[in-house]
Amino acid sequence: MDEKLRSQSSLNLLASQNGYPIERKVIDASGRLDSLYDASTDNLVDRHSARSIEIKTPRQRSVCRLFSGDQSRELNSFLRDIDFDDAIRQSICLQMVTPSGVGRLIEYNRPINEKTRFLYYSYRDRKEKLNIKALKADKIVGAPRDPTKASHMITKILWGIEILCIIQIPNNQSVNAINHVLLNICNQLKNNQIPIQLNDTDRRLINQLTDTTVFGSETCVDPSKTSIGPQFSDPYSLPNPTDPHIARIEMVINRIRNQIKDLTDIIHNLPINFSDATLNQRLKDVQQQYRFILDSQENLQDRLQRVLADVRRQRVRPLVLDNIIVDLRYECLRKTEMEKFRTSIQRLYNKSILIKKLKNNQIEYINALDIRPNQTVKMTINDTDVLLKRAYSNENFPVILWHSSDRLERIQQDRWQQIYQELTLERQHAAQRINLIYIDFTYFEERLENSIIVRLPLTETPKNYHDRITEPQPSRADSSTSSAKKKVRSSFPQIPVPSKPQIKQPIPPTPTSRTSVERLIEINVLLLGETGVGKSTFINAFANYLKFDYLQQAERDEPVVLIPVSFLITVGQSATQQCKSYVFDSNDRLRLRLIDTPGIGDIRGINQDVKIMDHILTYIDNLSHLNAICLLLKSHASQLNVFFHLCVNQLLTYLTPIGYNNIIFCSTNAQKTFYASCDTGPLLRKMLNDKHLNDIPFKKENTFCFNSESFRYLAARKCNVDFDDYQRQKYTSSWNTSVTESVCLLNFIQRCQPYYLEEWISLRKATLDISMLARPLMETLRLIIYNSKLNEARLNANHMVLNSNPVNIDMCRHCAQINIVEVGPFWLTQYQPSILKTNTNQHRRCPTNGKNFFIESIVTYEFVSLSAGLKNERWQSSFRNFLYKCDRLHHFLRQQGPSTDDDPFLPIIERFLEEEQEISQICNINSNMNRQVREVLNTIKRLRQENSQQLFGSNERLSLNQVYQIINELVAIPTVKRQVDSIKISRQLKLQKHERQIPANSIKNRIFA
Repeated sequence: MDEKLRSQSSLNLLASQNGYPIERKVIDASGRLDSLYDASTDNLVDRHSARSIEIKTPRQRSVCRLFSGDQSRELNSFLRDIDFDDAIRQSICLQMVTPSGVGRLIEYNRPINEKTRFLYYSYRDRKEKLNIKALKADKIVGAPRDPTKASHMITKILWGIEILCIIQIPNNQSVNAINHVLLNICNQLKNNQIPIQLNDTDRRLINQLTDTTVFGSETCVDPSKTSIGPQFSDPYSLPNPTDPHIARIEMVINRIRNQIKDLTDIIHNLPINFSDATLNQRLKDVQQQYRFILDSQENLQDRLQRVLADVRRQRVRPLVLDNIIVDLRYECLRKTEMEKFRTSIQRLYNKSILIKKLKNNQIEYINALDIRPNQTVKMTINDTDVLLKRAYSNENFPVILWHSSDRLERIQQDRWQQIYQELTLERQHAAQRINLIYIDFTYFEERLENSIIVRLPLTETPKNYHDRITEPQPSRADSSTSSAKKKVRSSFPQIPVPSKPQIKQPIPPTPTSRTSVERLIEINVLLLGETGVGKSTFINAFANYLKFDYLQQAERDEPVVLIPVSFLITVGQSATQQCKSYVFDSNDRLRLRLIDTPGIGDIRGINQDVKIMDHILTYIDNLSHLNAICLLLKSHASQLNVFFHLCVNQLLTYLTPIGYNNIIFCSTNAQKTFYASCDTGPLLRKMLNDKHLNDIPFKKENTFCFNSESFRYLAARKCNVDFDDYQRQKYTSSWNTSVTESVCLLNFIQRCQPYYLEEWISLRKATLDISMLARPLMETLRLIIYNSKLNEARLNANHMVLNSNPVNIDMCRHCAQINIVEVGPFWLTQYQPSILKTNTNQHRRCPTNGKNFFIESIVTYEFVSLSAGLKNERWQSSFRNFLYKCDRLHHFLRQQGPSTDDDPFLPIIERFLEEEQEISQICNINSNMNRQVREVLNTIKRLRQENSQQLFGSNERLSLNQVYQIINELVAIPTVKRQVDSIKISRQLKLQKHERQIPANSIKNRIFA
């Protein structure tokens, strides 16, 4: 079927000659002994047949392998498992050769995942060998008369058959049972036990494997090629195919092919044309760009084919391959550009689905750009509104214009769907015909901020069930105006018309669905700021605003102090040492959670600030959503560099741009001049511009000013400090202003779309998830070692299982109580909470160096009566594959920069070794099995170094989606999932433990009701 080169006669003699002789899997099985071969392109140059040959019987007749699929691997990477070397895989990847036989594996078009099995079998019949020594070919074979590119000559062939079966295990079948049958078949084939013996149960299982693909051919050739050059006596040297410049080709070409395949699938689903002129032009642009990408891919592949051949002939350096890949003419093939193009295609496809959906419900679609009478003249939303009004005001039946865009459909999905349902329902129940028209502002230069409903003709519309009009919350600028000025406002200025004023209604937030009990709405607000900015004071003051109607009432009564604070604290050290939540139930429908955090800029140094941000992000990662992130700033701060570098920058690596709209700026100890004229406002705007963070809104609408001096006044009055009338008036004014500002802040937060944390992935979130997985993965790896040792010891009737239980306190391996227990033939170290709980803050004194790690679940082991089920070689494969996936995650972290360079797995592995060392020193116990475990643990460092070299050599750069693909595969392992579930429960328990509930009856200020 295929060929693999093995040279016995000249291997030792020419071991120092790089590339001479070489080994290849042969793709063209028509080659014979004495045939000439061009190793630069992996093609036969001519086909000879030598007369004087030696025939032998191979020592090993049958070879059989069974291995599993892995959806994180590229399809052609599986060729490595059936003896295709790097060079021939590169040639196949660049289509320099046409694969045949088992090499046609790359044509397989079904998904490959953990339920895919590969069964490879080859039978070697005879070995043919040409009696020729290296560097002596010219003595036997004359040089070709005509010029030739031949570099080698075939000197040995191994004849036989070769088959590859790709099997998909059905979802309704037991994976373990199928594995058992396939292993049985593999062992029989390996031992040449033919015909294969199967019992009735095995036959029944095999017959249920209906999704099977077989690749094979009649000849399996395993030849050696003796090197020749222009002069047969000169050795021909090939570059190492694992050279990073050469190895990069396969990864780049595979990535481009996968992305183009994805693009092709979407483009084939696009309509042939759109009735809309704007969309039709965009469709043509997409098709043109798609053809350009295909042409660029073909051109890139042709150039790489030619240059790779020259690299193999030593005519050019491998670095030239990199220069071609980064050539600007192939910029459209870069990953980011392809992802952008895919996004544009996907949105165009989504648009076709939307238009079809609207059409099915008799809603007319109009693109706002097509309304322009002159396509060369720019128009505003106001101008478009005037034209629409003129066009539809004289209809004989009512017209409803729905102004919206793709952006609004994405970020306000629930609200958009609500409008859609209400309008279609209204038309169904209307006494007369209503014409619904969807005006699409997606491609308009001016951004539409809210969905708008315009009803024509221009008359006041009755407020019935199907036409609910809810006035938006007035801005703070309007809060002091009379009620007569409260009108429903559009998102752009009103246009004067002769008739009654047009009513444009920004669609209100989706109302809470009511059943017999109103669903509780939770609003989560994160407070961030430098040390001493007044986060805790802000929460204390806010609690008093909720309880008391005015300052004098709070002065007569007992002020609320949720957080003990000191107004004279050590400069630069945060009063709040860990995140805590303060939950206010303002009524039976609304729950407000304010999250107090440790301050940034701690005097203990930058490392402490980094740990604080890790703690904050880990804390909020356990919430379902965030409604707002309030950045508290001092009103007259002289510099913000530290705060931005340590806090905001890390926050933005956790959030995606969709969450930037939830960022709010709050000034403490400030007057209303914060946004306009104080030091912090211009400084903040400059900082946002310098760091290219213009996507973060910084406007009057999301900027608030607070002065918590009134809370300080209450604290001073309780200490019998006297104030004169002027000071009392000043603090009363401060109270009233801050209450008004608090109401505006809450109203603004309620209008923000929640940022659902589980729906978005980011670099920082991936880092947190990998860190959380570190111990579960390493414990699972150790479990694999335990069971492999049981298998080697022939204790197959039992195996080790892992249990995991949550813990509700902060605990690390330093402060946990350690118990050494005997489980089966092993001695194990178990961590438990300390029996003495007199000091609940014990964990705070633990070291925070890189060797320490959190104990977030209690892991225990059991020795149970159940077969481990895998052979030794399968345990070894499972162990290596599992470790390799973990190292791929670590490789991803290292690529993100110094802040993520710490290896989350290393301290746990080192602790495992320390535990085994401690157990080995205990007298009067049998620790033989532990010694074997320690031996395997000692090899992990070397294996990880090999994995690291392989990953760096292949220049693997995982996308976030690929990272989460690996994470999801690992979490799907039951042992890992049990531990992850326990950790999540532990974090929720600690979240509740650091949460203070303020009941609804404590909130008496009617303004907040």
